[in-house]
Amino acid sequence: MSPTPTPSPSPSPGAGSGGTHSSGSHSSGAARPSGSTTASRTVSSSGSNSGDDASSTPRSGSSSADASSPATPTDVSAPPAPPNAPGPAPFSEAPGKPKEGQPAPDPLTTTAVQTALSTEYAAVWCYSLVEAFLPEALDKHAREDLTAHRVRRDATIRLLTDSGVRPVPAEPAYRTPAPVTDQTSAMRLVVTAESDAAAAWRSVLERCDDPGLRRVALDGLTDAAVRGGRWSQQLGTKPVVPAFPGRA
Repeated sequence: MSPTPTPSPSPSPGAGSGGTHSSGSHSSGAARPSGSTTASRTVSSSGSNSGDDASSTPRSGSSSADASSPATPTDVSAPPAPPNAPGPAPFSEAPGKPKEGQPAPDPLTTTAVQTALSTEYAAVWCYSLVEAFLPEALDKHAREDLTAHRVRRDATIRLLTDSGVRPVPAEPAYRTPAPVTDQTSAMRLVVTAESDAAAAWRSVLERCDDPGLRRVALDGLTDAAVRGGRWSQQLGTKPVVPAFPGRA
């Protein structure tokens, strides 16, 4: 796959967005964040503490209390940070300020970009999961596609942050639309992940007028369609690429 281009110097998620936009945004079917009401096919499950890893082990529970001691409530929602804890991930940092003279981000465009970022998180997680089920020849392609999604994820985070918008964080883990147990189910999952990414970037393309952001969105749509087509070909799916990629 071709390398992901860097966004133009100052494309704002909503810069130049004119007219009336249609409401809503495309949702992810490959993996859905916890508590989401917009995703159509999946929900998150407990798991790793990073959206970048599908195989991390959840934290163990607290130690058992003495049976003779009265039970006392324990707050586990906000454990104290350990000494010398690493700093926050880039997507949790405070957003920067828009450059002087830069229009304020359009809410509908910003929502579409945030949804596209969520699909990139989910795609990274899905590719991390399926590697264990693929033969060496296909695993090489999966690693390349995983790297491509990581690059686009990071570029999208920078795009939002530079526009003065706080990017949404990745979910700890995701539930797949169907169990992944073999090579076929693994390839079906990544086809779904690419379809979701294509739909999300198409939504961005439909909700902005800024040339730089439209270029980013078009590249995201095109790359996802190409990757999805390659995996569909491995599955023997017809058509390999939909007539209108990214459209349900």
